[in-house]
This record gives sequence, C-alpha cells and structure tokens, in this order.
Amino acid sequence: MALSGSYNVIKQNGESEIVVTKSRFIGNLVSVSSAQEAEEFITSVRKKYNDARHNCWAYIVMDGDMIINKCSDDGEPSGTAGRPILSIMEGAGLVNAVCTVTRYFGGVLLGTGGLVRAYSDATSQALEAAEVSPIRRGTYITFVCDYPDEGGIRRLLESEGFDITDSGYTDKVTITVLGPEEKAEGLMNRITDMTGGRVIPKAGETVYY
Repeated sequence: MALSGSYNVIKQNGESEIVVTKSRFIGNLVSVSSAQEAEEFITSVRKKYNDARHNCWAYIVMDGDMIINKCSDDGEPSGTAGRPILSIMEGAGLVNAVCTVTRYFGGVLLGTGGLVRAYSDATSQALEAAEVSPIRRGTYITFVCDYPDEGGIRRLLESEGFDITDSGYTDKVTITVLGPEEKAEGLMNRITDMTGGRVIPKAGETVYY
C-alpha cells in the first residue's frame, strides 16, 4: 500500500490488561522502525508469555514509499484476533507500530463475536494508554544566500513552519530546511521573489517527519 496523507506514531508505549469470562488478555503496543524490529518484538513477547494459549499480533511499518502490514491469529479462529488488532491500529492512523495481545485461556469459549470484541478492546485500551504523535509528509529544501538576506529568509521560514536542519557559513550561507510538502513550492517562490532572484532554492528528498 502506497503512502499518502498524514499518520500517527507511538511516542510512549501502551499496555492493557482485561479479563473476559475468565480469559486474561494482555495488550502491548510499541513503536518500531522496521518489519524486522516488529518481528523481533513479537518473538520477545512469545518468550515472555510462553505459557499463554495465544500471542496474537499485528504491525504496520513504513518501507520506503510503501506501508507493510501483517497480522496473525496465532491459533485463534481465523479473523478473530489479528485482523481486529490491525483494524484498531489502522483506524488510529498508526505507522511504525506493533501490537501484541496475549491470551491466557480461562476455560470458557467466547465465540467468534466475543473473541473479536476482546482482542479489539485489549488493543483499544493499549492505544489509550499510549502517547501518540502525528507525522506528515515534508520536503527538504536547500539554498545558498548572501549574509544580508539571511535574516529575512529565516523569519519567512519560521512563519511557514520550516525547520533548519543544516547550515554552513563560508563566503555565503548554505541552509537546508524541512517543512510541509504542500508549502514547499510556495516557499521556494517567495524566497526567490524576496531576494530579487538572487536565491534559487532547490527541493530535495520528501520524507515523513
């Protein structure tokens, strides 16, 4: 699935624990940077709760310009665990996150609907306990200017929500900034206009930040 729009990432991990008809469900929602890191976390949860009946999971990660998502019912009836976990995460716009829900079976069958609700509730409560922060698509812009132009350009950058990520000072000033993708072209035109064409910014890589 291709990247588009804005997303949310986990700034502080979240945990939950609920009991449904004697079965205990333990949710863990954590931040990861890759599918490999997500898989490693899932392995660590399996080891930690190796006496549990099920360790179900889902993850969503960015990979270049694509989003990878996977989920597992880990022995529960198909579609009753991994997919509900993933659906909650997708509904929250999460990326670069993995959620596991561990079940200690209480001896009472919950049925398909009961399982979906239980895994959804454990995920939702872990999400409520986590701290979530938005990210959006941004563009790097680099330009070279004379020292007298720097002050005015810096004020413009601040007003447009662009942050300086790198700068260098020789006989001229070289500055690289990162800001909202939708404002990049307008900012470059304004810098060129305000300097009478002396500064011609160049757009660089597009990233999520």
